[in-house]
Amino acid sequence: MTGSRTTRTAIAALCLAALACGCGQAARAPIASGAGYNPADLAFSQQMIPHHLQTIQVAQLAEKKSGDTYVRRVARELIKKERADIELMSSWLRSWGTAVPSTPPAAGHAMPGMLSPVQITELKRRSGAEFDTLWASLLATHLGSGVRMAETVAARGEHVPTTALARSLIPDQRALIAELGQRSGQG
Repeated sequence: MTGSRTTRTAIAALCLAALACGCGQAARAPIASGAGYNPADLAFSQQMIPHHLQTIQVAQLAEKKSGDTYVRRVARELIKKERADIELMSSWLRSWGTAVPSTPPAAGHAMPGMLSPVQITELKRRSGAEFDTLWASLLATHLGSGVRMAETVAARGEHVPTTALARSLIPDQRALIAELGQRSGQG
């Protein structure tokens, strides 16, 4: 995980430097071939930000409700990583002149991979080992949809920083999903 964290940090630094020098200004034009990004890149950031926000919401529950050292450590790491990714993707959306999602989709708006209000409520009702098992299971499912989004943009995206972020997310998330599967009895 340390290697990919370093990769993400380097990607973030390069992107912020590009924006600071004005290199990102050309991306304000409408999406067209040669614009530096395409609809897959745009959709990834627009969908992954709410997805990450829900991951943070679920991780924050673990910080409050779990007594398991592993669960609490994973939750803290997720919060830190997801916030950094959100900041990075938000900077891209702003540079493209696109609104940045600030909350997970409302309960009535179903986005693939999002946990339902019923699942979140059920998680909030539990504590201890029962919480930890459900948390690991729901989080693994949730992260799996994030991997699929990352695979899509890695295959179809044009924006090099977006595809680099997606490619770094895939192995990290797959490894965490495998760990969570073992913790929830699904592995």
